[in-house]
Amino acid sequence: MTAAQKKNVERFKKAAAEAKKLRAKNPKLTQAEAVKKAFAILYKGGKIAAIKKAAKKSVAKKPVSKKINTKTNRSSDNSHKDTKSHNVNIRVMSGIGSVLSDAKERRNKIIDRISKLNADIFYLMDDASIITPAQKGRRTAVISIYKKSIANYKKELKLLDKIISDTISK
Repeated sequence: MTAAQKKNVERFKKAAAEAKKLRAKNPKLTQAEAVKKAFAILYKGGKIAAIKKAAKKSVAKKPVSKKINTKTNRSSDNSHKDTKSHNVNIRVMSGIGSVLSDAKERRNKIIDRISKLNADIFYLMDDASIITPAQKGRRTAVISIYKKSIANYKKELKLLDKIISDTISK
C-alpha cells in the first residue's frame, strides 16, 4: 500500500468509529448517513458542517395541489420535475419537410410491395404444376400469409395518408 492509501484507511477507520458513536446516540440513523456525518465532524470543520447538511434536509416542502382535467382524466401538476430524464429518448426534428418526404417515400415503397405480393398471389393461383396435396396446402398457406401482409400494409398506408394530409394542411 502506498502512503496515501494507508492514510485514507486510517481516516476511514476513524470515521467508522465516530459513525458507531453517532448511531449509538441516534439509532434511526442509517449507516451511510452516520458515516457522512462522521466525516463531516472529523474533516469538514466539526459540527457546523453536519448541522448545515441536516438543516438542508429538514426544510419543509409545501404541499402541492393537483388539478384534475376531466376531459383526459390526467392530473396536471405545475411543479413537476422530471428526475429520470436520462431515460428519455429525445430527438430533435429539423423540419417538417423531412417527415413529409419520408412518409411519401414509405408510401410508394408500400404500394410497390403490395403490387408485387398481388402478382405473386395470382402466379400461385394460376400455377398448374402443383399436383400433390402437400404442395397445394403450402400454396394456400403462402397465399394466406401474403393476404395478411397486404392487409397490414393497407393499414399502414391509411396511417401514412393521414400523416401526409395532416402535414400538408398545416
